[in-house]
Amino acid sequence: MTIQQLIQEQRTRIHSANPAERFAAALLIPAALSKRLHLLGDSQLAQLLEDEVWSNLNLLAPESTICLAAADRLRGHVNGSPERKRFGIRRRARRSWTSGRDEGEHLLHAESALYHAGIPHLLLPFRRNKFASNAFMVPSVLEAKDCLCRAGFRETPRSLALLIDIQTGRSIRLYEDRT
Repeated sequence: MTIQQLIQEQRTRIHSANPAERFAAALLIPAALSKRLHLLGDSQLAQLLEDEVWSNLNLLAPESTICLAAADRLRGHVNGSPERKRFGIRRRARRSWTSGRDEGEHLLHAESALYHAGIPHLLLPFRRNKFASNAFMVPSVLEAKDCLCRAGFRETPRSLALLIDIQTGRSIRLYEDRT
């Protein structure tokens, strides 16, 4: 089984009426998952944090900020030496002005489509660098997804709320405001 399949099995069995399945979800599956996680490199673990953990958190809770910080740190270890990390210098800071300008094109494309469709949206989480995130909070994921697909985004089989901008190949995530 893949890591994603183990995660899904645990999520499914934890709510089972069968005590044996709940036991498997509480002890057996986490043991198998832990073994698999130890085999992952930093960048793979960072991607898993972002795809499987962060996407299931309350975006306004501190856990989401912690998860993103951990993913960024793990990616920083891959992208630069430990000394660069210590001083907060990363490769992405050295990109040229044009690549930095193009970095958020997919976000602007999504914001424009949502705005013209009259769909309220909020780019999350709030960061100094607007293009550091790819998450949009919307009132209805299905409505926003339909709008963005008409605007040139495509769905991914990995997640119902993950879309790829066809022009740039970059992803955005949709989260439904449940308040």
